[in-house]
Amino acid sequence: MGAEFTDDLHVLLVEDNPGDARLIRHHLRSDTSSTFTTPTVTHVETLDAAVDNLTTADYDLVLLDLGLTDSRGIETLERLNDRIDDGDISPLPIVVLTGLTDDETALRSIQEGAQDYLLKDHLEGELLERAIRYALERHRQERRLERQNERLERFASIVSHDLRNPLQVAKGRLDHVEPTASTSEHLDEAAKALDRMEELVGDLLVLAREGQAVDATEAVDIGEIARSAWRSVEAPASDLHVDVSGTVTADTSRLTQLFENLFRNSVEHGSTTPRSNARGDSVEHGSTNGDTGVTIIVGPLPDGVYIADDGPGIPASERDDVFDAGYSTNENGTGFGLDIVREIVDAHGWSIGITESEAGGARFEITGMDLDDA
Repeated sequence: MGAEFTDDLHVLLVEDNPGDARLIRHHLRSDTSSTFTTPTVTHVETLDAAVDNLTTADYDLVLLDLGLTDSRGIETLERLNDRIDDGDISPLPIVVLTGLTDDETALRSIQEGAQDYLLKDHLEGELLERAIRYALERHRQERRLERQNERLERFASIVSHDLRNPLQVAKGRLDHVEPTASTSEHLDEAAKALDRMEELVGDLLVLAREGQAVDATEAVDIGEIARSAWRSVEAPASDLHVDVSGTVTADTSRLTQLFENLFRNSVEHGSTTPRSNARGDSVEHGSTNGDTGVTIIVGPLPDGVYIADDGPGIPASERDDVFDAGYSTNENGTGFGLDIVREIVDAHGWSIGITESEAGGARFEITGMDLDDA
C-alpha cells in the first residue's frame, strides 16, 4: 500500500455511537484533498463483530473506538492485539479514536502498537486523512523491517551452523594432536585462532538481533544473573563481588549476555598489576597470588546497577566511542562486545553510561531499571 489512498483502501470502523460513526464517515469523504479517494468503510459496533470481520475479510486499517459496549479502555486494544499475536488476524495498522483526553491511555495505546491516538472532539477531515496516510506508511515500513530482520536472522543462523560444525571438528582434531617441542607453540596459536573464530560466530548471531525489541521477559534475580554470567567468563586470575540484590523484569538470556560482555571487557582490558585483592564474599575463578587480573564489583544504583573494575579505566575522550561496532583497543578483541551491550540496554528501554570507578578503573552505569528489592 502506498502513501496515497486508492479505491481499493478498505477501512474497518469500530464505533458504537451512530452519531460519531456518521461524522467519521463524513470526514473520510474525498472533498478535502485531491489525493484522498474515499475508502470503502465497513462499520461495526462491537469488538466481537470487529474480530469476526477481521478473521473473514481483508482490511487495510482499523479505526478503533476504545469505549465499546463489550470492551472498554485500553483492554479493547489489548484484546485485538492478542488475536493478531495469536495469528487469528493478519497484522494491520490501528488508529485509536476516543472521546477521552487521557494522556496515560494515549501513551499506553502507542505502547500497545496503535499507530495514532486521535480525539474525536478535535477530529476533522484533513487531520484524519493525514493520520491514516501516516499509519499506513509506518505500518508498511515496519513490515518491511520485520522481513529484513527475519532474513538477516535466517542468514546468521545458517552461517553460524555451517561455521560452527567445522570449527568443532578442527578443535576436536587439534585436541588429539600430541604437542612436541617444535609444534607446541604452533598448536597453541592454532587453538587461539579457532577460539577467536568461535567468538566471532557467536557475535554474528547477536548482531543479527540488533535493534529487536525484547518480547519474552520475566522477573529475574539480578545478582544470580551476574554470578551465572561470571561462570562463563574465562578469567582465572580475576574475581567478582556482587553487592546487589533484587529482581528486574528482563529477557534472561540477553541480560546474562550483557553481564558476560561487560565482564569480558573488564578482564580483557584489565589491570596488568596486582593492585587489587579478592574480597571475602567474591566469586573467584582462580588464585589471587601474584595475579594480573582485576576485581569486578556489581553494585546498586537508585534506578539500576553499576559494574566497576580496578583496571586502567577508559579515558574520557574515548567513552563516546567504545559502544561503536568494531571499536576495540585490544588486538584480540572482536570490537562487538560493548556494541552488543548497548543494543541489549536499548532493547530493554534502559540507559548506559561510563565513568571512573573508585579504584580508577572503568565503571558502567545501567539506569532506568525497575529494580525491586529482594
